[in-house]
Amino acid sequence: MRGTARVRTRIVSLSVAIAAIAVALFGVPLGLGLARYAVAEEGVALQRLADLTSATVLTDLAHDRVPAVLPGSGTAATSLGLFDEDGLLLAGEGPRGGDLGVAAGLNDVVPRVAQIGGELVAISPVIGDGEILGAVRAARPVSVVYTALIPIWLGMLGLAALVLTAAWVIARRQARRLAQPLEDLAVLAGRLGEGDFSVRPRRAGLAEVDALGAAFAGTAARLDDLLARERAFSAEASHQLRTPLAALRLRLENARADVRARPGAGVGPALDAAVVETERLTHTVEELLALARSRGGDGRGPVDLHSVLDEVVETYRPRLVAEGRSLELDRDGCAELDGESTVVGSRAAIGQVLAVLLDNALRHGKGAVRVGLREVGDAVAVDVSDEGSGFADDGRLERDGGPPGDSTVPDGTGLGLPLATRLAEDQDGRLVVSRDSPPVVTLFLPMIEVGRQHGSLGRGDTQPARTDGHI
Repeated sequence: MRGTARVRTRIVSLSVAIAAIAVALFGVPLGLGLARYAVAEEGVALQRLADLTSATVLTDLAHDRVPAVLPGSGTAATSLGLFDEDGLLLAGEGPRGGDLGVAAGLNDVVPRVAQIGGELVAISPVIGDGEILGAVRAARPVSVVYTALIPIWLGMLGLAALVLTAAWVIARRQARRLAQPLEDLAVLAGRLGEGDFSVRPRRAGLAEVDALGAAFAGTAARLDDLLARERAFSAEASHQLRTPLAALRLRLENARADVRARPGAGVGPALDAAVVETERLTHTVEELLALARSRGGDGRGPVDLHSVLDEVVETYRPRLVAEGRSLELDRDGCAELDGESTVVGSRAAIGQVLAVLLDNALRHGKGAVRVGLREVGDAVAVDVSDEGSGFADDGRLERDGGPPGDSTVPDGTGLGLPLATRLAEDQDGRLVVSRDSPPVVTLFLPMIEVGRQHGSLGRGDTQPARTDGHI
């Protein structure tokens, strides 16, 4: 969280700095302009006062009289003085010998306003009969003008502080809004690292952050799918390898029994059979790995169903024979499958489905096991049956409430049958219960002619026909 805290601090600091620069660029010129305006207005007021006083004392100066009191004098912080034509103070307040402003006023009829010695000075000459009889000087300290501006400047500073505070508050909220999704992603990343692949970030309302969250969710989903495949492979491998291992053990035990019964008997054929079983075991592992890595119908194409059936039947026949049971393969219902048409799907997936069905019949069924092959419209049906009491009686596989003769294989009946159901659906096929007792489970697979283009065999391109009420 330290990283996101630093991000928040940077966002807030940058926002406040930008606001401070904006306030300074706007407020400083405004304050200076306000001061200049106040000084100019004060100069106009002093000039007006000097002109008014000059007109008032004109009669007295024309008759060589000095007024006792100057009109307008006595104003707070404002000095008003009357000077003769030589620049000497006659009445009021001001420098006794005059100053540059008085001298300028006595030599020029144009009124002047200037800052002299920290004062704002306005001069108005007294003119009578075309002659300058004297000058009136009105002055006020510039500091008084600036002092009067202090409340306004303080108000501007307060407004600037309010603006900066508002910028700080808004920046904090925005920083929290920006940083919170990142903090959430950091927490979710930690959970993801601990193995929780169900994490999904909430929408933040920010396009960039939401895009990051979507990428994070996609990664979590892919990791979840990858882990699920690995777990499924582990479970399916442990289940599917039991039968080849049992067959291998059976052959080795038979060879050991023969050696004990007949010490001179050769074990070469038994070892050859064990090697064959080992090769089949290796092939099964490779098929399971291929299925785990390409789940969802990938790797589909033409499949020699006869070859797959022969391979699976030869794997399970020794175990059935060892238990006093038989395994029959009937191809009469699909005699034309050999040359003119083929099954569409994955050889590994179809082989695993058939292996699950035969393993189910071996472990839970009774009597002879029969594998029948027949054509059903545009599909091929593989029926696996035994002479047992049925699914509902022994709990192996319960009906899902469907109509008689068409019950989809449900989950919850052990690992093998749900695996077979999923693999069949991945091949655009279907696994159904055709009969409850004696039990018959049927695998339907799509079929096309050999001459067709296999590139069009995408998922959903070929579906088994609805025949006999099964699919």
